Amino acid sequence: MRIAGDKIGRVMVGSATCALFGACAHSGVVKVGPDTYMIANSLWAVSSGGYVKAKAIGEASNYCASIGREILIIDSTQNDMRFGVEAAAEVRFRCLLKGDPELTRPPAQ
Repeated sequence: MRIAGDKIGRVMVGSATCALFGACAHSGVVKVGPDTYMIANSLWAVSSGGYVKAKAIGEASNYCASIGREILIIDSTQNDMRFGVEAAAEVRFRCLLKGDPELTRPPAQ
């Protein structure tokens, strides 16, 4: 129970920090090519770049669903918070029609 409370507290602190000091950045969905997009997010007071990346992937998935397509992540990066650097993540993805061959998993090698 303590862990969940700590996580909620960090999210609340991060949200308050963004609201009060603008200590976060959010690009929104940016088109970078045909059916290809990126999202870049950063957040102060959250130590995990994985958390920031998960939020970006969720936003990307919701965007693709809103235009009737499915997400295919091309690549992603993340940086954890450290002295003088905020937690950050970038996700590049494509929004493809359902049934697109690129959405199938290649056979294991």
